[in-house]
Amino acid sequence: MLKIFPIKGKSSAISMKPEVLLFFKKNQKKATTRPFLTLGLLLFIFHCCATGSIYGQNGPDFTRRDPLLGLAKDNWLQPDTTFNKSRFWLSAGTGAALYGAASVGLYQTWYADYEQVGLHSFDDWPEWNQMDKAGHAFTAYMFSRYAFAGLRWAGLKRPAARYTALGVANLLQGTIEVMDGFSAEWGFSWSDMGANLSGSLLFTVQDIAWQEQRMLLKVSNDLRPIPDVPVFNNNGAESNLRYVVRDRFGTNFFERYLKDYNAQTIWLSVNPKAFLPRSNLPVWLNVAVGYGSENVYGAYGNVWREGGIGFAYPEERYRQLFLSPDVYFSRIPTKKRWVRLTLGVLDFLKFPAPALEFSEGRFRGHWLMW
Repeated sequence: MLKIFPIKGKSSAISMKPEVLLFFKKNQKKATTRPFLTLGLLLFIFHCCATGSIYGQNGPDFTRRDPLLGLAKDNWLQPDTTFNKSRFWLSAGTGAALYGAASVGLYQTWYADYEQVGLHSFDDWPEWNQMDKAGHAFTAYMFSRYAFAGLRWAGLKRPAARYTALGVANLLQGTIEVMDGFSAEWGFSWSDMGANLSGSLLFTVQDIAWQEQRMLLKVSNDLRPIPDVPVFNNNGAESNLRYVVRDRFGTNFFERYLKDYNAQTIWLSVNPKAFLPRSNLPVWLNVAVGYGSENVYGAYGNVWREGGIGFAYPEERYRQLFLSPDVYFSRIPTKKRWVRLTLGVLDFLKFPAPALEFSEGRFRGHWLMW
């Protein structure tokens, strides 16, 4: 949950100069022109197509503990077939160290400067057009997937790894909610917990039903620049959209990647080949449906105060749905375990590709959506 609340009470109406509004609309989410990156992506897709038959007739079985068994050389990256105590403690210790460091850093960043009170809850479901809930589901899903992979590498049987991963994902996400619950500034959110559970269960239910992940949750971000849009209230006082973006979404890359919901899209990426195994579709080709939002600069409304003066951004907030091709990175053909491991780490990212958007009652096209 993003820890930003709108300014309570009424704020002054504002006006915007036509040329300023035009500038902003030209910088909304759209296809970008990055020629070198675009060329690289096209070459990458061509390479995937060209290597599609690398496995011959005996392709990998993604339901097995080791999909590359018999295809790749055996080394320490190969999952163990029986419980390996040293690998288990290595996985658990690494996870615990990352969990502890993240918890301490999170507390110092978000909570240390606020009063601590008794555990309490509050309803934040209406905030941010539910983009934060989509983010919770995505994060819990990825935690489940990475924890499961580590446990299977350590030799745990599928059911044990599956349900341990479910618990780990909700423990990690639940830590944030407990910290929220003891902070006077926020509160424990049951809707956040529900989103966490839904994301982790998406992984768990698929593993029960198919012993593989046919549907992934992914994220993308168009990495838009901080807007420079003057905003005036009725008294002629001037602010800038840049001020509220920096204040609420941060200024460095990582803060803005996580917090700027206008630039972010959460995707459900489906692998058609898994449902149509006899088809000639590439095993790495996915179809993704995305959810995003625009003109969201506050939890409930786009209002803020600068120097004790109230301002509001007039553009209507709206939701977006997207349809786009995608790449299942860890299913790109390879006979090298380290390559598949690297690609698997990248599975949380939506591959930049053309997209069809539906928003505000009409369709829009994007030649390349990041």
